Amino acid sequence: MISLLKSYSVAEIITFIVVLALGTKGCITFWDWSAERLRKFFHKETQQDLDRQKIGTLAAQQEQITKDIKDLANKIDILIKSDKDDIKAYITEKHHFFCYEKKWIDDHSLDCLERKNKHYKDEGGNSFIDGLMAEIRALPKQPPHN
Repeated sequence: MISLLKSYSVAEIITFIVVLALGTKGCITFWDWSAERLRKFFHKETQQDLDRQKIGTLAAQQEQITKDIKDLANKIDILIKSDKDDIKAYITEKHHFFCYEKKWIDDHSLDCLERKNKHYKDEGGNSFIDGLMAEIRALPKQPPHN
């Protein structure tokens, strides 16, 4: 070590230390820069993979929602058909009661039957009950006097 100090001057030793320090700093800076570039590159790839997964998940969810909507639409159609059948049976029953048994109808009952008839038509009902309603409307509004 003494022979090394004797062969180099103080200025050369300081220069050597400074060059060594600058070289070390350059290596560290290069290492940090490389690590950051790699991190960005792999994060970008990872983000693209995540985006693809999200798109796949959204597509699957949309497909399930579409299936659920179709199922609900079918169930609503069944409920409407069932409701039309119930209204048809109700008006038929009331027709027989008011036309064949009582032979008259009060205003409130007629109003209720008119509203049921409107619901039946709004739900797409056919003209099956038109004749029944015409007979009900033709009934007297007060009971016959004996």
